[in-house]
Amino acid sequence: MIHEMKLNESPFERIKNGTKTIEFRLYDEKRKKVKIGDKIEFSKLPDLQEKILAQVIDIYKDKTFKNLFNRIYTDKKEVERKAESMYQYYSKEQEEKYGVVGIKIKLLSNNYRYTYNKLVRDRIPEEINKEPGKKCKYRILNDEEYLRELNKKIIEEANEFVEENSIEELGDLMEVIKTIMNIKGYNIEEVNQVMRDKENRKGAFNKKFI
Repeated sequence: MIHEMKLNESPFERIKNGTKTIEFRLYDEKRKKVKIGDKIEFSKLPDLQEKILAQVIDIYKDKTFKNLFNRIYTDKKEVERKAESMYQYYSKEQEEKYGVVGIKIKLLSNNYRYTYNKLVRDRIPEEINKEPGKKCKYRILNDEEYLRELNKKIIEEANEFVEENSIEELGDLMEVIKTIMNIKGYNIEEVNQVMRDKENRKGAFNKKFI
């Protein structure tokens, strides 16, 4: 089975050059599906243009990142630093709810080919064509196709934000929303007015009611 995961540039490059061999995540429903022998396709943020393929060779599970790091590393200061850095991405409440996992991997390919077949950012074809030995094929959408693909893209980006909960993913979602606004001729003042009108009638989401 092949799983898909996204990585920021630094951890992606360290996996690619062999200096990072364990990927740490929450042990949530998605990660519970990962088994020894499976493969993981890592995509480099922000454009998800470059991909590498790795195989899972071991899995380490624990209740907290600190406990897990203590099992893997001997330097106590390094353990504290690494554990603290994980809370940039995950909350302690999430850690308590799901537990954590270290996925040990072996790099299979750092020149993995991929077909997008979806709407991509404007400079992606140019960037792919700059890579030695790489050439991309694309076509220009008509207006009806363009709006349809943007509608699909907003769902894709919303799902990615739910998964990562990062400001970068939120920015991607906002970029698609901005593009749809431009196509439909909406300006930000009109959208804000609609938001204010509805907030006055029904309120916002500040009181956390469910």
